[in-house]
Amino acid sequence: MKTNKKLSVKPLLAVVLALTMMLTACSTKQDNASNAGGNAKDENGGYKDKLKISTAQLTEIKDGQMDNEFHKFWTDKFNIEWDYSYVQWDSWAEKLRLWINSGDLPDIASWNYVHGDFMNYVDQGLLYKFPDDWKERWPNVAAAYNLTGLGDKLEELTGGTYILPKPIYFENKPADPLTNQIGVIALRKDWAEAVGFELKDAYTTSELMEYARLVKEKDPGKLGSKLVPISYNAADAMTNIIMPNNVHAMTDSPFYKGEDGQYHWGPADPETLTGLKLMQQAYKEGLLNPEFYTWKNNEGNDNFRVKGVGAITSLGGLASYRKDMDTQMKKNLGVDSDELVQTAIVLGDDGKYRNLEMPNFWSSLIFSPDISKENFERIMDLIDYSTSKEGQLLLNMGFEGTDWKYDDNKELVSLLPEGTSLEDKYPARFEGLYVLGDDFSIINPAIKKEYRDRAVKFYQDKAKLGVEGGTLATYDWDLQLYDSKAKSQASFDYQNEYANLILQPGDLEANWKKWVEGKQSLVQPLLDELNNLNK
Repeated sequence: MKTNKKLSVKPLLAVVLALTMMLTACSTKQDNASNAGGNAKDENGGYKDKLKISTAQLTEIKDGQMDNEFHKFWTDKFNIEWDYSYVQWDSWAEKLRLWINSGDLPDIASWNYVHGDFMNYVDQGLLYKFPDDWKERWPNVAAAYNLTGLGDKLEELTGGTYILPKPIYFENKPADPLTNQIGVIALRKDWAEAVGFELKDAYTTSELMEYARLVKEKDPGKLGSKLVPISYNAADAMTNIIMPNNVHAMTDSPFYKGEDGQYHWGPADPETLTGLKLMQQAYKEGLLNPEFYTWKNNEGNDNFRVKGVGAITSLGGLASYRKDMDTQMKKNLGVDSDELVQTAIVLGDDGKYRNLEMPNFWSSLIFSPDISKENFERIMDLIDYSTSKEGQLLLNMGFEGTDWKYDDNKELVSLLPEGTSLEDKYPARFEGLYVLGDDFSIINPAIKKEYRDRAVKFYQDKAKLGVEGGTLATYDWDLQLYDSKAKSQASFDYQNEYANLILQPGDLEANWKKWVEGKQSLVQPLLDELNNLNK
């Protein structure tokens, strides 16, 4: 960070400039003028003044979806009016970068943390600096924040708090070490039984391809040309074909410190070629859809859960994902997914499990440097409540007595009609701004106990297999928080790079070697920097 910057402005001019800056800051938030009343409360503990708070989140809100008692509870309790901006997943990084750099950041926004960008934003004064006593004033937020690990690391670097990393788990961590929830697939078990394929909790990449071949050959669903044996998009293929054979071929951990104490670039490892060969083989055999690399978001999943034409799809390890699949299959196909779906983790072709040890955070909350004190405090009050036990129950289960209750054993019981979800009743619930839903999904009775138990089992199996096999990649804080121009330049869109490689004509190994060589001008400077750090 840049510190001790000297100003060479004469006193009178300094006063004028200071007044100008104050007026400019005020004008950037036209609604803040009405916030002068602050956060005073009435005799009943309610906030006297209504505040308009702008927020940017990834939850899509359609017309009328906020006209229900759930959203009304939050706006009434905190006496706020939302100025809501929906950010699409595909444009998330670009839009937030534009807003931050142009000074147009809403009061609060979800941002996918990028370390180099963060340090630059702090240095340029583009993010709000929290008051020094914020942890004492908002203890629930502080307790969750402390579990992320990232918060403490960044405070050491910046001397303050400028960001709230979102904790994945707060009170319900399922395994230690914690792995990324990715690397879980779903397959049609009725089709597996029809073609004589064994049902297991874990499969190698080649075993899954063999299942896809059998389904393609025998077509137990009588779908003909509509059948999609392996319904992955480019990201799914990287996760479930490339990663099981080399975790350091993934976007999250392409650079790593080897047993020799030196840093290496994972995509250049021969194990990456193993995954690429399997991926190309699946494509050439028609197991992957001819246009899989063009699919966006849920197109691959929807072939399985909406259209019923997929034999294998990427699911992920959260119980909530499995519940959503069950709901979608009931709604769109009129079937009981428990009779049709087998979930499993994916192993490399050597039978070993690979994944990345996961820090306990994903994405973050950031605040505009121009946010008023009143708006900041009000939204922090809301976040602190949302992080409490009462707030978590409301966010994840709805209203006590209406949507859920405690039974005689003090266990949570959902009162929602069978086959419906809280999202059906109260759509677009974005107010759970901080603690991610992964945490509550471990105990949420609105999700079948079988789904919750299986999700925990997969987390525990991943941790056990990864540690025993020595294949669980540890999280390297030094690397993750290292920032340089070379690191920024050595960032690639790996899922599309891999898709392009398997689509190229000619010999795959030769093409891969040429690709690796072509990246060296960007990769080697970073490797040199990292390895020099060890000297």
